[in-house]
Amino acid sequence: MANEYTDNLPQFAYSAQQVQQYEAKAAKLSGTDLSTLMKRAGTAAFRFIENSQPKSSHILVITGKGNNAGDGFVVAQLCQQAGFSVTVFALFAPESLTGDAQQAFSQYQGALVFSLNEVELSQFTVVVDGVFGTGFRGELPDHVCLCFDKINKLPVTRLALDVPSGLNATTGEVAASAFLATKTITFIALKQGLLSGSAKRFVGKLLLADLDVGEAFKTLVTPTSNYLNHETFMAARPQRALDSYKNAHGHVLLIGGNRGMAGAIRLAAEAALRAGAGLVSVATHPDNIASVLQGRFELMVHGVESANELSPLMKKASVIVLGPGLGQDAWAKSLFNCAMATELPMVMDADGLNCLAHAPRQKSNWVLTPHLGEARRLLSHLETPLNEHDRFAMAKKISHEYGAVTVLKGPGSLISEGERININRSGCAGMASAGMGDVLSGIIGGLIAQGMEAFAATNLAVYIHGLAAEQAANDGEKGMLAGDLFEHIRGVLG
Repeated sequence: MANEYTDNLPQFAYSAQQVQQYEAKAAKLSGTDLSTLMKRAGTAAFRFIENSQPKSSHILVITGKGNNAGDGFVVAQLCQQAGFSVTVFALFAPESLTGDAQQAFSQYQGALVFSLNEVELSQFTVVVDGVFGTGFRGELPDHVCLCFDKINKLPVTRLALDVPSGLNATTGEVAASAFLATKTITFIALKQGLLSGSAKRFVGKLLLADLDVGEAFKTLVTPTSNYLNHETFMAARPQRALDSYKNAHGHVLLIGGNRGMAGAIRLAAEAALRAGAGLVSVATHPDNIASVLQGRFELMVHGVESANELSPLMKKASVIVLGPGLGQDAWAKSLFNCAMATELPMVMDADGLNCLAHAPRQKSNWVLTPHLGEARRLLSHLETPLNEHDRFAMAKKISHEYGAVTVLKGPGSLISEGERININRSGCAGMASAGMGDVLSGIIGGLIAQGMEAFAATNLAVYIHGLAAEQAANDGEKGMLAGDLFEHIRGVLG
């Protein structure tokens, strides 16, 4: 194994079930077997410990009752042979192990305990999770929860083998008291559930060890989702000819900003400009004209008393962004209904989504950008509720129900168009701030205005939005404002 693990993650992800179903076939196709894969998995985790920890480190390996425990015993044996101080804490009786896992246990000759009361936790600098792997779903047993509740509080490196125990590697659902990893080495291929939502916090820094069967696996299995990288997105940016002019780059009309809510539509409008739209108009409540125009005189701001005043503005537009600061009163609903009658491409966010949830419908060539709460409302009309912890199912269902490209926002935002789904890999915790969603909707509108197809534009916009936030966060995540992203959006787009 020349490269036993890497943080250069591939652009495709799979369900946990696919990995379980095809790992043996991939091994056979590569001229090896599952026993060897277990040894390679343990070796990859050992190499990480060896490369990152001094030999004086004390290693605690926590084992379960399946093949993940076998990986753990391989790690323990290799660490012991290398001179580390190693203790294995068996959450389940190791004698019940079978097959390759039982053989790995039999080869380990170090300390073995059956209660955390038998050890001084403060001595350990690394804790390895070898309890449950890709097959886990549901809730953790009580005694496992008690263990993890203690371990998760330790100021140590917490290394998960393949999947943090308590995490569903297909849906991303996280059980109560799941193992809170600081690092996860996943094996063979990326599992989609590790890449989105709250799961990202429990995964920590993600590494991949394909165990030298990754290429064979890819020939056998179709990915469930894409995980596009920086180079792919940078190549997709709209290009601007030297002799181009403003009308060649589209006209975005943003509708929103009810009385007292000028900020949301102002943020979305400037984001459309920063994303490269040639012209940007704003239809807002008359009370907001000065507030929206102030400091950004490139915007064309129109005070709209009634929906009748929208028609001439929509005739000039190439794409509509509907919803930031719209509200849900009679004024808002009249503008919403008027805008919904057009065939123009549309991006819908915020109160636009709330209005839509009250009257679900399908439409072509539009983008919906809900966070989890808005997603719940958009699906509230279903007779059979979806599991809201399965973000992948929710994103796909909204896309099918509304005929829309759908962004389910959050860590590892999901972009779905029917069965196609992409997982975004940019962003940071500083994005938990007011107005970030408004900025995203403006970027999407700006890219569609420049001629990009909706799904491609949305994927690029979500990535740019997150990357700009990462760059802005170099000055600190806490206190980062949505408006701090503007100069970075411009820089990323080039």
